[in-house]
Amino acid sequence: MFTCVIVSVFTLLVLPTANASPNGAPTAACGSMTPQHGYEPQTSASPFKAEIPVGEYVLMDDPVQLELRASAGATFKGFLIMAFDKDEDTKPIGTFTEPVDGQLLNCTGGFTNAVTHTNNTEKSLVKIKWQPPLYYMGTAVFRTTFVQNSTTYWVKTESIGVSFVMEIPSSASQSSTTWAGLIALLLALLIQ
Repeated sequence: MFTCVIVSVFTLLVLPTANASPNGAPTAACGSMTPQHGYEPQTSASPFKAEIPVGEYVLMDDPVQLELRASAGATFKGFLIMAFDKDEDTKPIGTFTEPVDGQLLNCTGGFTNAVTHTNNTEKSLVKIKWQPPLYYMGTAVFRTTFVQNSTTYWVKTESIGVSFVMEIPSSASQSSTTWAGLIALLLALLIQ
């Protein structure tokens, strides 16, 4: 009996531990965006991505709605997302608002500049809102670490770049052209 206890304790001390975080990533994961589960990240293409429904251009100071999505049939249990300036990608920028399926983190000396999961239930879609820095006129990219399970994860999956501008380019938005046309038509009818 005593030998069995010693072998059990020794086994626990020698085996590598997997520090899975079912309640969200710790702030220690902010720098590398690695879950610290004790396993290497995947090098294959991620079946998950951060999508920006509004597209590649956003008006300065407008918030951005993000969607963390899984490809058909896939699910993820955890995530960690941060925004970076495309040209200065060493420190996260902007702030997130409290998401329904996540919790805010203060990373790298910032305040509410990252979001992680709150539980390890399987997810195929998580919606998150991000606010750029005040008067930000640059291109932001969102990097997300997706955790499928404690041994399978993808680190820093990058979104498309989102440019913050004073005016949306006409080629980027058909809906603004449509509205401008409708307003012009309405004004022409009123003048007659």
